[in-house]
Amino acid sequence: MTTVLSRKAGSRSVAASLTVLTLLGLAACAETPGQGRYAAYESGSVAHVEEGEVVAFRPVTITPDNTGNGAVIGGVGGAVVGSQFGGRRSDHVASGVVGAVAGALLGNAIEKSNEAQGFAYTVRVLRTRELVEIVQPDASPIPNGAHVAISYGARVRIAPIGGYAAPPPPRQ
Repeated sequence: MTTVLSRKAGSRSVAASLTVLTLLGLAACAETPGQGRYAAYESGSVAHVEEGEVVAFRPVTITPDNTGNGAVIGGVGGAVVGSQFGGRRSDHVASGVVGAVAGALLGNAIEKSNEAQGFAYTVRVLRTRELVEIVQPDASPIPNGAHVAISYGARVRIAPIGGYAAPPPPRQ
């Protein structure tokens, strides 16, 4: 009897550990593209680049796309852990359902919590004088008046040309 109880407790702790690791892995999967971060598929690809000037910026919060993966992974993990509890077969099913619902809610919350801080830049394209808005995660803003390269690749991003410099004096 003691062996059966210790096996049950051991399988419960393994299931709980696997669920926690899965949810932590999901939280670490958040992708934060920006001027210095590229996806593997962008390596070796050509991007059209134009020059521009930052005319305005504002802070924004960038939320990830809600793919539903967090809810699915959390639901499966919660069902596995939940089904390990309960004495009779019907109790296993009920606790599995409760675990699935709780895991799905937790997984969805983790997926939504992967927000990044960034800036929405209004940039004047120098060739056409057109204004465009580009949103990207940056720790600090690219200042108004900065001369930037606008890279139109898999993702549009901007980066200062020649580093950061003082903005030019206002036009009269």
